[in-house]
Amino acid sequence: MDIRRLEIFLKLIETRSFSKTALELHLTQPTVSGHIKTLEQQVGLRLFDRHQRGVLPTSAALVLEEYAWKILDMQKEAGYALEKYRGRIQGRLRLGGSTIPGGYILPILMGRFRNRYEETFLDLTLDDTRGVLDQLAAGGIEIGMVGARMDSEVLDFEPSIEDEMVLALPPGPEWSEWKNTIPIEALTQVPFIVREEGSGTRTAMLAALHDRGFSLKDLKMVAQIGGTEAVLQAVKSGLGASILSRIAAAQAIESGAVRTVRVKGLDLKRRFYIVTHQYRTRSPVCNAFLEFLKAEAETLTPNVSEME
Repeated sequence: MDIRRLEIFLKLIETRSFSKTALELHLTQPTVSGHIKTLEQQVGLRLFDRHQRGVLPTSAALVLEEYAWKILDMQKEAGYALEKYRGRIQGRLRLGGSTIPGGYILPILMGRFRNRYEETFLDLTLDDTRGVLDQLAAGGIEIGMVGARMDSEVLDFEPSIEDEMVLALPPGPEWSEWKNTIPIEALTQVPFIVREEGSGTRTAMLAALHDRGFSLKDLKMVAQIGGTEAVLQAVKSGLGASILSRIAAAQAIESGAVRTVRVKGLDLKRRFYIVTHQYRTRSPVCNAFLEFLKAEAETLTPNVSEME
C-alpha cells in the first residue's frame, strides 16, 4: 500500500471531510477522492460512507486504520534507525508548553539544547494544559511540559521542576491588612481572579482548596481570565487577587507591581510534568531533547528559587 495514500486515509478518518482533508494536506479535493477510491479498489471494500454532512468510516476502515498507523510507525522507525546509525541529531522537534513552563522554562532549555545540537529546529506551541495534552494525544507534538497531571490512557507523565504558587495582591493600601500570610478563611472574602478552565494553575489551585474542604464556589470571584500575563495586569490594576506561579510573577514581584502572601494552611507547591505519548515512536531529536531536559531541569531549579 502506498504510504501517502494511507496518510490521506488516516487524515480523512480524522476530519470526516474530503474538503478539510484536502485543505490540511495541501491537495485538491479530486486528488483526495482519487486516492481513497484507489485504496478502496486495492482492498476490495468500501472504506467510507458518503453523506451530505460528510463521510463516515466503515467497519472495514476501522480495521485498516489500526494497521495503517503501524505501517507509518514502522516507516518512521526505519528513518530514525538510519539517523541513529549516522550518529547525527538533526531535524524538527515539535514541543508544547502550558503557560508557565512554555513561557518561562522551555525557552531557556531550548536555547541551551540548540547550542549543543546546531542541526535541529525547535517548534514550540503554547497552550493551556488541556490543549497541550490534546495535541500530544493527537500526535501534533512529541513532548509537552505542563503544570498539572490529568487522566489519560495514552500519555506518560514524569515529574520535573517544582513550582510554588502564591497569592498575588495589588500593592495599594486597601490590601495592606495582610503582610506575609493570609488565613485560608479570609481568602474567601477577597475579590478573586481565576484562570480559565484547562489551566494547570487553576487545576492545581482547585486541588489544594479541595484538600482543605473548599471549592471554587467559596471564592468571591470577580473575573476569569486566560493567561498568566493578563491575570498579572488585572492584579496590578486592582481588579482583585489571584493565585499565580511564583516563577511567572517573579518580575512583577521584584518591581513592586504586585506583592505576594502565602495562604496559611494551603499547600500550593506543585510539580511541572514532562509528558510524552506512550505508544508513538519517538524521533532521535525527541529522545535527545528528553535526556537533555531531564538533566538540565535539575540545574534550572536553583535559578528558579533565586526569583524569590
